[in-house]
Amino acid sequence: MSRQMMGTPQNEEDRLDEAGIPPTQLHHIAFKTARFLEMREFYRTFLGVHPVLEVEGTAVFYTFDLAHHRLVLFHDPTCTEQVLTSAGMHHVAFIYSLDDLMRVYQRLKHKSLLPYMAMNHGPNTSFYYRDPDNNMLELQIDNYGPDLRKGLEALRALQTSSNPLGVMVNPETFLAAWQAGATLTELHERSYAGEFAEGAAPFPIG
Repeated sequence: MSRQMMGTPQNEEDRLDEAGIPPTQLHHIAFKTARFLEMREFYRTFLGVHPVLEVEGTAVFYTFDLAHHRLVLFHDPTCTEQVLTSAGMHHVAFIYSLDDLMRVYQRLKHKSLLPYMAMNHGPNTSFYYRDPDNNMLELQIDNYGPDLRKGLEALRALQTSSNPLGVMVNPETFLAAWQAGATLTELHERSYAGEFAEGAAPFPIG
């Protein structure tokens, strides 16, 4: 069978014109910060990471699983404050099971770390936090569980929705419903219908 019939590029120029080859996964994130000690303490608390490699006063490499690192903090005392109108990364998201997200919410609340916003976007429900450098961090659950195809279909369906961003959620009433035994499907349906919107933080403008 010829290379052309197999769909294999015939030369280097053809190969370079191909669509990108997707990675197997997102491996790690890295931040530079002037608040090195404060950021170290925050992420140990926020994600439960532990250090793998520390370069004194310069960088620390963390992980939360068997990967050699998932988070890097670089110490740069010359860093300036973020300007909200600057272009750049908007947020980083981490996925949890429903039970784990509820436990994380309670643990962080006990340490006075509260989300500034929570929202059911349709495919996922997300609690949003900020680190000491004002980076936005999203802790989310997939509302359709491990069936990624259903979540993908749900997001595509929002193209024609009058409310493509979702519904605000009050974490406390959402938590109470979970504690009362509500399932993932029930929490998704009830929150998307607006049951937990009362008392929720408003959607941030600007």
